[in-house]
Amino acid sequence: MICRNCGNEMREDARFCPHCGAVNGEIPGAAPYAGPEAPVGGGKKKKTGLIIGIAAAVVVVAAVIVVMMSGLFSNPKKQVEAAFVKSAADYSQAEKALNLPDTAQWQKDQNISQRMQLELKSVNSDLIGYDLSALNGLGVGFGADFSGADRTMSCELAARWGEEELINFWIKAEDDELYFNSPQLTGGTHYGVNTKTFGADIAKMSGDDSMKDISFNLFDLVDTVLEKIDPEKLEQDLKEANKALWEAAKVKKSGAKTLDLNGTETKTTAYRVTFPQQSLEDYADALVEVMSAMSYYDLYEEVYQSMGMPQDQIDEIMDTLEELDPYSALADSLDDAIAEIGDLELEVCLSGGYVSAVLYEGEIDGSDVALALYLGGGAEYVDDLSLELEIDGVSMTVKSTGDHGGKSGVFTDKTTVKGDPLKAASLSSINSELRYEPKKSGDNFSWKLSIPGAGSLDMTGQLTAETDYIMLGLEDITLKVVGMEICSLSFEYYADCHPGSAAVEDPKIITQMDEQELMAMVLDTQQNALDWANRMEQLFASRLPAELLYGMMY
Repeated sequence: MICRNCGNEMREDARFCPHCGAVNGEIPGAAPYAGPEAPVGGGKKKKTGLIIGIAAAVVVVAAVIVVMMSGLFSNPKKQVEAAFVKSAADYSQAEKALNLPDTAQWQKDQNISQRMQLELKSVNSDLIGYDLSALNGLGVGFGADFSGADRTMSCELAARWGEEELINFWIKAEDDELYFNSPQLTGGTHYGVNTKTFGADIAKMSGDDSMKDISFNLFDLVDTVLEKIDPEKLEQDLKEANKALWEAAKVKKSGAKTLDLNGTETKTTAYRVTFPQQSLEDYADALVEVMSAMSYYDLYEEVYQSMGMPQDQIDEIMDTLEELDPYSALADSLDDAIAEIGDLELEVCLSGGYVSAVLYEGEIDGSDVALALYLGGGAEYVDDLSLELEIDGVSMTVKSTGDHGGKSGVFTDKTTVKGDPLKAASLSSINSELRYEPKKSGDNFSWKLSIPGAGSLDMTGQLTAETDYIMLGLEDITLKVVGMEICSLSFEYYADCHPGSAAVEDPKIITQMDEQELMAMVLDTQQNALDWANRMEQLFASRLPAELLYGMMY
């Protein structure tokens, strides 16, 4: 018979044409063939040319893929780079799995509210031989709200004893006005200053014109700082510094290596990675520059100048701040370390496309230093890691295991610190055990810090995280020393991106008050302070046993 598609002869019982592959007749369950009529002439030649063209295209694509893949597998630097990228992606994914809110974005949007409180629940009376239960309920708290859009801010520091408020301090700001209030000391009155007219008001009150030019707005200063310090630019600068450092690195394959990765023998491929001294110096400079920008240190002088402060006062402040500048000391330390090391040589071991270990051995400042970072591999890559450091024979090890990515639905971590310095202090180790079950409705968070034979701090409570808030309530925090419970505490922390605005009641601008009003304010505050001190004395005397009160006072 003749094929209806290509016109070539084929057997009567053939289901497919051996020349073009067309169906002969109907296939059960399929629609009847409805292809074009057989060509009048030259059909075979055209069809054959099409098949050859497709085959040639496939060969070309395959060749390109082979060339690209061979370039990747034959280039040690690309292999190491790909492993670092893959490793970083896994750690990033593990962090995202926690589903914690983006608090950095809240700060960028200038909308953030925070509350925290620490309270004493009980204390062991056996410590000093008499009842200390009266101290239960003592606590301190802190709260802050900031809204850049509304130009409002409030901060509160408070101390309580059960339901009794001991003392509160408030700072509240509304655009150009900044107020202070303490219900126990200033009553319901909020005393403040107008920051925009601050210098002129002081000059008018005192007759001293040296500060007349001081004028600022708290929220404008925040805007200025944020404009000068762009987090995205800083991140980009850091990425470029990392890129430049890596581009300067030299990578050479050094052979196979079997390592003990957290208790499992693993075959790896080792690479010698060398960072030239000059590239390290450039990287250190870039790193210090980024960190200095984040510290706001370089902005201080500009901010003070914008406030109208006299230059001689600014110079004095800057001289003091320069002595306290940690980044200058960091830069000096980095420069000294790089000069001592010279070219930095690391051994990077890969397994399964991941970085399995980073090893260093050398001499720094006359000391023999050995550093080894061991990582996991495969699906559990982020779950196991350890760091070993040895300096002149003195060693220290940090090991972390657990379900760090929450694959089981529960995030766990067990970290242990061991080493010769701890042994010298008669300590075996420092241990940390953490557990977080996001889907559990009750207590879903626990954390224990312990030093075997010395003491421990156990924490249990609830952690709740959503897109716009995070809340941690640790209702049971127990401190033990040598097996004896010292005290129990509770801790609460809450943060969201919906700041409130505390009302400013009975506001009075101090710099706009006359002499008589100022004197009345001072006298009222003094009297309130005396009354508060008397109330506190009576309160403590009524609640505390006489021997405890005497011990606290004397």
